Amino acid sequence: MLEILASVCLLADPGKCKDVHLTFVAESQNVTQQQCFQFGQIELAKWSSGHPDWRIAKWSCRPAREVANI
Repeated sequence: MLEILASVCLLADPGKCKDVHLTFVAESQNVTQQQCFQFGQIELAKWSSGHPDWRIAKWSCRPAREVANI
């Protein structure tokens, strides 16, 4: 399983940033890096629409931690 790691920064205070871990879930448990990068943009757009005060500075796909924050 892969997760999306995004570094996000507060729009009102661009110096205040944090990491957000999103679990990438697909029909298949064997998600490839390519699939994560392809569909990760959609997941990030969903997260961004629910967090309008934050902007995504950068993101990547990596092996999931045991517990990911959604």
